[in-house]
Amino acid sequence: MTFSGAAAVVGIGASKFERRPETSVLQMAGEALTGALTDAHLTNDAIDGLIVQIGSPRGADYDTIAQTFGLDLRFCSQTWAHGRFAATVITQAVMAVAAGFATRVACLLSMKNSDIGRLGEANNPYFYEQFRESGGPHGEEGQIGMTSPVAGAAMAFDLYCRRYRQDRELLAAIPLTFRHHASLSEDAVETRELSAESYRNARLIVDPLRLYDCSLVGDGAVCVIIAGRQQSAGSKPPIWITGAQGLQAGRDTFIFAPRGLGMAQQSEKRLTLQQARDQAVYRMAGVSPENLDVIGMYDSFAPLPVYAFEDFGFCAAGEGLNWIQGGRIGLRGECPTNTNGGQLSHAQVNGWGQIRELILQLRGEAGMRQIVDARTALWATVGGDAIIFQRD
Repeated sequence: MTFSGAAAVVGIGASKFERRPETSVLQMAGEALTGALTDAHLTNDAIDGLIVQIGSPRGADYDTIAQTFGLDLRFCSQTWAHGRFAATVITQAVMAVAAGFATRVACLLSMKNSDIGRLGEANNPYFYEQFRESGGPHGEEGQIGMTSPVAGAAMAFDLYCRRYRQDRELLAAIPLTFRHHASLSEDAVETRELSAESYRNARLIVDPLRLYDCSLVGDGAVCVIIAGRQQSAGSKPPIWITGAQGLQAGRDTFIFAPRGLGMAQQSEKRLTLQQARDQAVYRMAGVSPENLDVIGMYDSFAPLPVYAFEDFGFCAAGEGLNWIQGGRIGLRGECPTNTNGGQLSHAQVNGWGQIRELILQLRGEAGMRQIVDARTALWATVGGDAIIFQRD
């Protein structure tokens, strides 16, 4: 069974993206939900499904959302407060529509990172929990001093560079390119251009990752409305979900590394190039990397897109740092990626900003960032989850 083309994105909305906004998560959620309904020319009573990605204390739970905004729902769900669940939420919404559980599902993220302190600091509500469970939600190992996600990301990138004998300075192409994209995004949290010199001179956070290799704090909300084929007609062309695959986990996976890198794993076996090009998301959609016009990738840390390019068949394992050079991932390159600036420069909203950007690109509504005649887009993370969006 496949649900390729069974559902489409019919509406998108977002709040402002800010650092330490005065607005509450409910106010931001209302802006995003109202914006998506207006975009889709729908009213509240048209929504009979709701999936919330992050609940309290960083966001608002599904029942609170329903009560606050007067939604009458027959299908609800809520995922873990984890970064890489955007694709999981959208895929679950497509399955709900395809199975007849709902006709239109609002997929919503609304969160404030700035209110809870930094991960790894004692004033963060998750700090002591990671010690109690001998491991935090982002691969931390608090009992050995790795109390922040950046520690695991840095250790993985150090191992990657040593294994493949790569120059870590090649990583600069990711934050520099994405910052340029953000400079063309009116709603990005950080729009100032970033120079190569400023990147190199930035302080180390955890060696070998520097300040600009880490996503910035950005609070906000995004809502994506998924509708079945019979409910997809509207004033704007529907953007179809034609391929998808879920998060992967097991002995050969690590949250901040490609499959088989060897971080707390049982093997060091990476995907071959053929295996990477034969991912289920490509088979379901009937496309290959060469067919993609615009790409969104999860980038809470700069190395993550490098790994994803390898694991999704753009280049072979260990070749990613060289592959991203020469403007290849820029707006005029062959693989324009995170064209709004990504989480490194646009806003750290768990990838939802990039998914919104993909929809804008496929609609031709991305302004100065617009990729000419974009028809097919890929959202992917190093965790293996992916979605392919296409317009007619």
